[in-house]
Amino acid sequence: MTHMADEAGVLDFANLDTIGSEASETQTEATTIEAPITETTTTETETPTTETKEEKPQFNSDGTPVEKTEVKTEDLPGTEQTPKEIRAALKAFRDASPANAAATKLLHGSYERWSAAKEVFPGGINEMKQAQEFMSLVGGVEGYEELTGTKAAAEASDAQLYAGDPQLIQNIVEDLKEQGKLNALGKLAPAFLDAVKTHDEAAYKTLIEPHALSVLQNANMPGVLSAFAKLFTDPNLNSADPALKATAQAKALEVAKAISDDMGGWYKTLEEKNKAAKASEVSPERQKLEEDRKTFLKEQEDFKTNQSTEFKNGVAKVCESHNNKLLGAELGPFLRMPFFKGYGKENLMPLGNTLKSNLYAALKADNAYQIQMKAMWGAKTPDKAKIEEYHQARVASIAKEIVRNTVQAMYPGYAKGGAAAGRVAAVTDKKAAGAKVEASAAATGKPIYVPQKPSRESIDWEHVDAKGKPDAAMLMITGKAYLKPTVKGQPGKLVTWRK
Repeated sequence: MTHMADEAGVLDFANLDTIGSEASETQTEATTIEAPITETTTTETETPTTETKEEKPQFNSDGTPVEKTEVKTEDLPGTEQTPKEIRAALKAFRDASPANAAATKLLHGSYERWSAAKEVFPGGINEMKQAQEFMSLVGGVEGYEELTGTKAAAEASDAQLYAGDPQLIQNIVEDLKEQGKLNALGKLAPAFLDAVKTHDEAAYKTLIEPHALSVLQNANMPGVLSAFAKLFTDPNLNSADPALKATAQAKALEVAKAISDDMGGWYKTLEEKNKAAKASEVSPERQKLEEDRKTFLKEQEDFKTNQSTEFKNGVAKVCESHNNKLLGAELGPFLRMPFFKGYGKENLMPLGNTLKSNLYAALKADNAYQIQMKAMWGAKTPDKAKIEEYHQARVASIAKEIVRNTVQAMYPGYAKGGAAAGRVAAVTDKKAAGAKVEASAAATGKPIYVPQKPSRESIDWEHVDAKGKPDAAMLMITGKAYLKPTVKGQPGKLVTWRK
């Protein structure tokens, strides 16, 4: 959410105008705005810019010279990790009063802890905040361990898949059992077999043969074949006695027919089941049901989309309100300064737009903010309150810096100028705006609105229309008039005092 819906497009300066006017009655000095803080690093190659003066000799109360004593390193507060200059300064502070001992220890400890932290986080506070937010995002140490475990499990499963390890299937079965979803296994099997048949027919044949053999065995195919074989073992089938031979053949034919009918019935049942399955896939009733299902799913998806759009717009509206209030609150002290006296809302609109543009750019470049927002928006049920709360906290943490830097960039002399500078800027902007309005009116032929009716002396009563006919009286009836030209040879302005 780096860009959100913007109702006004600029900050609401109404309250700030009131604050500025009230403060001007009691404030006699310009408000001092804190300048940007930058870190400086002193290297060993730098040389002092001022010459060291020779120290004057000091004497005791009895007139004897004070003996100089060198400060031993071991007498200095801190450790060798702290620069000697800082340790010497801390010693001077400590020795100035016994009450400073605790503060000296605290200052030294703070310095060394900060130095140690800077080695881990060269970016300082901002980098520390981003690290903290990232750890919070993943759920701390436990969350990180859980993510690491999930990643390791996924990589192990991938390795089994690529190696064709049968243990992967067993793992899937165990997982389905634990989740009470074992019926999903049968739904996956047909698609898997079809894929094998399509992409590796040889493997499919090798795969299906044991299962086909099992099906035939369950259908007593070995018994059928054995019964057929037994028919030909009766010696009477080849008897020289015509009567015995005929009886044996008749019996064999009867048994063969019974076996054939049984096999035919079994095969017909399989065939009918297969036809029924295929018919259910292409039947009109099935097609209608599938179409209805797709329509329902689309309507459901459309509803979710509409709901999501309304939800997003609602969140964006609230967050935009936070942006205006937080930036406006930080801008208030600047607008109460003498430099901005006489600035109207129209003069401040460019400043407001630039502030919001800089805010959006900062949020877009904030990696921790983007990760957190993506996670919260990607939740199954996004939490509106948490999204708004996190956005507000983030903007509050950077609003002061953005306002200060933007004002300094747009108005470098704001801290030096007084009321006159503000009035001059306001007059310049007002003239530019007036010229723009006049140019637009001249191009469109529309009159320029004036708050009150012009005096008779200022109206051009001799003005004529495009046909050369006097039109001053008619224009006066409609609340319009041409003013006398300020430049000879050019027409005057067309004005109206009616809205």
